[in-house]
Amino acid sequence: MDMNKSSEDILCEAFAEVGKAYGYENITAVFGAFRDFKVQWTRSYRMAQFRVGDYLEGAPKEAFTGLANTLFARIAGKEDVPYSEAMREYVLAPEFAQRWRGRYINRSSSLTGEAQGDERNLQDSVNRLAEAGLIDPSEDIQVCWTKDNSSPRAASCSVLFKLIAVNRVLDDANIPDFVVDYAVYTQWLRITEGRKVFGYTTEVYTRNKETKFENYEGAERLLDKLCLYL
Repeated sequence: MDMNKSSEDILCEAFAEVGKAYGYENITAVFGAFRDFKVQWTRSYRMAQFRVGDYLEGAPKEAFTGLANTLFARIAGKEDVPYSEAMREYVLAPEFAQRWRGRYINRSSSLTGEAQGDERNLQDSVNRLAEAGLIDPSEDIQVCWTKDNSSPRAASCSVLFKLIAVNRVLDDANIPDFVVDYAVYTQWLRITEGRKVFGYTTEVYTRNKETKFENYEGAERLLDKLCLYL
């Protein structure tokens, strides 16, 4: 990286170079403070403006160029252009999630960022799943509770930030451990499987592997009774 240029300068330079190949003359790209990893853009005949999630601040130019190639291709109607390997390697590196996960949590008003709840600790679920051989705890996936129970989702996750958020409804000692463990397990799978195909057009998640969880049917029934889904 040119030490005389800011990361945003390099971002704009990469987008301008790619955009010119697609016939654009006036191209700007700046970082934006989004909660999620995303890009917004506006364009006209010869002009294109981009706001790129600031989680990419500090990325190498090759990653910016790869992202720009994918975006301009999609703008041109080519939906089957995946992210480049440079882009994938950067955002899927362990350091990326470690660096930016805290910012993502801070920007997510619904997340506590803590595994310890009022009545149970989600780390206990991680430990039981690891002991059962269902997950690899070295994958550095963080678990936390949501701040409220308004969502109908039992749990959700961020593939890039390697974070699982479990609905506060399940922070109840009267709910069997296996139900919470199952909720964590499904999202762990979504993260590990999702990272294998991130940036490709073939991003398809099936729930087949969830059946490896003992008593998954019982967990699903109890979640149904709680009006929660995965």
